[in-house]
Amino acid sequence: MSLISEQIETRPATVKLGEILTRNAQVIVLVLLIVAAGAFERGFYNRLNFYAIAYQYSVIGLLALGQLAVILTRGIDLSQGSLIAVSSMVAALTAPYLGLPGCIAAAIVASMLLGLINGAIVTWTRVPAFVATLGMMGLGRGIALTLTNSNPVPLPGAGFHSIAWGKVGLLPVPFILFIASGIALALFLSRWPLGRHFYAVGGHEENARLSGISIASVKLAAYGISGLLCGIGGLIVTSRMGTGHPLSGMNYELESIAAVIVGGASLFGGTGRVTSVIAGALILGVANSIINLSGVSPYLQGTLKGAIILIAVALSQINFKAMRSGR
Repeated sequence: MSLISEQIETRPATVKLGEILTRNAQVIVLVLLIVAAGAFERGFYNRLNFYAIAYQYSVIGLLALGQLAVILTRGIDLSQGSLIAVSSMVAALTAPYLGLPGCIAAAIVASMLLGLINGAIVTWTRVPAFVATLGMMGLGRGIALTLTNSNPVPLPGAGFHSIAWGKVGLLPVPFILFIASGIALALFLSRWPLGRHFYAVGGHEENARLSGISIASVKLAAYGISGLLCGIGGLIVTSRMGTGHPLSGMNYELESIAAVIVGGASLFGGTGRVTSVIAGALILGVANSIINLSGVSPYLQGTLKGAIILIAVALSQINFKAMRSGR
């Protein structure tokens, strides 16, 4: 009897520990990856290397947060890179006339508006998100190229410099914007009824509709959030380069999708956590840093990154099937 009672008492603790490890798998992987990187690459713990990861992958992280909002509703946003370019060009073109606050607002509004158009097309025309945002990818890039006949636009003054290169204490401003956006999105998804509806719509859209949830409001909000965060990312990219460039953000949407998948979110919608996606973006940043420090050929870097993404997709698919089968 004592042996049986001990098993009954210890099993819940074991199950609980397993749930904690599973729930925080990406954070654990990130920590282990950082420890391993420091052990095998002496230059990894260099402060400049950490700044490089923070600068580069804060933008990818912002896009990944927007991508998470869309993927939770069982959609996808392939236009994010083009929205980066649009916000970059709008900021550079309006800066001489609106000043720093005005051009920042104009860039974010322009990007968010295009995001809302994505949501409207997906919601009211029933065009698949893949097709709708693929079309917006071409449209947005075309707008950015047309605005200045494909020429970059230098930024007047030095006010923009602090967006990408400023620091608060030891933390770069882009990284602070990334984490602050993550906190805001996490609170929205967990505390606001509209945010909680993202999971319901992604889990089963028809059931969500029958329960009285406004599908249009949810999808417009999801793509609007993606556009908003693309606008912020575009400002960081523009500040970093010191110029608005119509080719900004090329292929960024692919890395943002990769970060969401590595972060454990399901491409089938309804499953995903902000903290895991933040960890997923940083995992990609650390992995990219390790590859660069290892002196791997640039031709092989894409292969390694692709392998990481494929493994993450495969694991996501296996996990999804296991949940569906109840195992």
